[in-house]
Amino acid sequence: MKISVLQRLTAKIMKKLTRKICIVAIIQFLFFSLNTKAQVSTEVKSTAELLIAISTAKPGDEILLEGDFNGETIRFSAKGTIEKPIVIKSKNSGKANFTVPVKMDGEYLSVEGISFPGQGNLEISGKNCRISRCTWSDAKSGKWIRVLAGSSAIEIDHNLFENKTNNSELDRNCQLIQVVVRNENEQHHIHHNLFREISKGKTGNGFETLQLITENNPFDPPGGHSNSIIEDNLFIRCNGESEIISVKSNGNIIRRNTFRACAGSLVLRHGDDNVVNGNFFFGDGEKNSGGVRIQGTDQIVANNYFDGLGQLSLGMMDGTPDNLYIRVERAQILFNSFINCPKNFVIGMNHSSHPNGTVPKDCRIVGNLFYYDKPDMPDNFIEYVQNDQPENWVWKDNFAYGAPVLSEIKGIQTINPQLKFQENGLAVPTSETPEIRQLPDVDKEIQFDLFGQKWKINRSVGAIQFPLHTSTFGILTEEKVGTLAF
Repeated sequence: MKISVLQRLTAKIMKKLTRKICIVAIIQFLFFSLNTKAQVSTEVKSTAELLIAISTAKPGDEILLEGDFNGETIRFSAKGTIEKPIVIKSKNSGKANFTVPVKMDGEYLSVEGISFPGQGNLEISGKNCRISRCTWSDAKSGKWIRVLAGSSAIEIDHNLFENKTNNSELDRNCQLIQVVVRNENEQHHIHHNLFREISKGKTGNGFETLQLITENNPFDPPGGHSNSIIEDNLFIRCNGESEIISVKSNGNIIRRNTFRACAGSLVLRHGDDNVVNGNFFFGDGEKNSGGVRIQGTDQIVANNYFDGLGQLSLGMMDGTPDNLYIRVERAQILFNSFINCPKNFVIGMNHSSHPNGTVPKDCRIVGNLFYYDKPDMPDNFIEYVQNDQPENWVWKDNFAYGAPVLSEIKGIQTINPQLKFQENGLAVPTSETPEIRQLPDVDKEIQFDLFGQKWKINRSVGAIQFPLHTSTFGILTEEKVGTLAF
């Protein structure tokens, strides 16, 4: 049978293609083999073995821990890559314990599933490191995690922090987590952690559950933003001191966290340009529960839900001559809901050393809902401390119902918002709730209600707009955060 020129040409091409495919396959096989050899899984059961394993670890390696790791202080350093981090993890969840201080220095280094009992704590210096699904329960160290200045992109997620009972024994500087920044675009990320049962501090100061602080703690941090995010964390009975989260740096976002029965507040203490957005604050019967307190310039508090808080829901400080408290300027208080809170909005709070300072100025208060339907009605939804009125404020399209409002404020309408209380106690708008036209010049990052729905042009006041939007956001429960959450 004759073979045509076309058939011979086709056969030749196929032969060349087959040869090329084989060569490519061999190269891929060799690459995969070499790659696989570089990714070592090492099991260790002692501190000495751990330090050897880390000192020889290459990108992509995994070090599996089992047992108790002790000594004086465990120090280690390692560098992975973005594609191949070095992972140090418990072989079996809950079966590996660091019982002494750990000092970790590295890049693309991940610590997972470890418990920190006894004097176990963690100090981190590095870049692109992750602490995930670890547990601190009644550890006896003062600080449980400390991120040092100069670090960047440290991720702390899905951990359990509970029963910090030694707060009642130590003097101060016992922040559960302390993150030190220089406002140089650190981009730290703290999310999906469970904080619960944090005891009151012995001396009343220095016992924050979470502190994000500029290095050397200047009263007025210099320019630059940290750009760190604290989101989707659950705080239950975090009572260390009056500041649950203390922000002392610039340009951070605190969003979608839930606070329950915590004797304290989220405080923008030093720094500017921070955003508090989409958080839930529930008093749950705690007489010292609070919401947000702010100092500094260009702070935004938007889309938050304050419910049954025992102390103030929202407070602004007066400025002081020594800059211990920076004057509040250009703050934006937008579309928040205040539901059955005895103290709602207190303006011009003073430090004991400065009984009367510079009042807040140039602030914008828009679209907030003040609502009260309990017998013990507050004297007023708004309080000017010492009757010092703020300077050059804009009040617009706020609604109030169930308690008096100051007559001199023209931007609050006294009107029944026709809310409906759900089975979980959440007060939501209905089809009868009046709507307003939201302002067009609001930062795009906050133009979402409490459940992640984009603001409509015409929308109901408060943190939730009608109709209620079903989403993955909402009130956090213990099943959604911590070591076992997906």
